[in-house]
Amino acid sequence: MRKMLVLILVLGLASAANAMLINVDDLEGDSFEVDITSTITVVSEDASSWLGYIIIEDGGAGSLENPIILDAAGDGATATAYTEAGWGTGFELTASMSPTGVPPLAAGSQFSFDYVGAIGDTATISLFVDPEYTTPVASVNVTVVPEPMTVVLLGLGALFLRRRR
Repeated sequence: MRKMLVLILVLGLASAANAMLINVDDLEGDSFEVDITSTITVVSEDASSWLGYIIIEDGGAGSLENPIILDAAGDGATATAYTEAGWGTGFELTASMSPTGVPPLAAGSQFSFDYVGAIGDTATISLFVDPEYTTPVASVNVTVVPEPMTVVLLGLGALFLRRRR
């Protein structure tokens, strides 16, 4: 009986872990080349309340700014600045419904942030959800690169200078 209860608990935690995503500029994936400012979105695939942390893991450059609590996070949702040495900087997040229930907690995009970095910055952005704070339920790697038009203009300028000599 104990083994069955442990199995159910493990499966329940695994399903919760699979229900959370981090999108970058509305795209899903593991690695992204981004402009100096990008939009990071936390997406839940169900309408369960949860507590967690979205952080730039220690050693990563750039910052998460401008937290926006979207309607799908419920009317009890919070996003509080968070820093812990050896772990990272970001926000503590709560998605929950208060007794009024308007707006209700819903599946979908629940929180949005701006990732702001400088060209050449790299970071791993991870979402840790209770009770498994030791293992992220979602992570993305971002590398800040110049936007394509800037690269084109720099290239054209270099060709023009080279031609003049």
